Amino acid sequence: MHMKVMKEQFVLNGDKLTHTPTGATFWLGDKNVVACEQGRLNLDTGDDYDLDELKEEAWRIMAAQRRARTGIADPHT
Repeated sequence: MHMKVMKEQFVLNGDKLTHTPTGATFWLGDKNVVACEQGRLNLDTGDDYDLDELKEEAWRIMAAQRRARTGIADPHT
């Protein structure tokens, strides 16, 4: 079953962001998020996650973190 990716499923540890259900790990490069390990997208429980959806949510989280550190206002708020 396809599962919705939610920001609450991610944990930020230093400069790495991990999607806890799959173990997919991301970091923010100069221009965008790079997946350093995709983890397990098809879980034994029958839950399936889409890597592109994980990347999109990871990018949003990491970009917000970068804006918070640099004091740049979020243009979407």
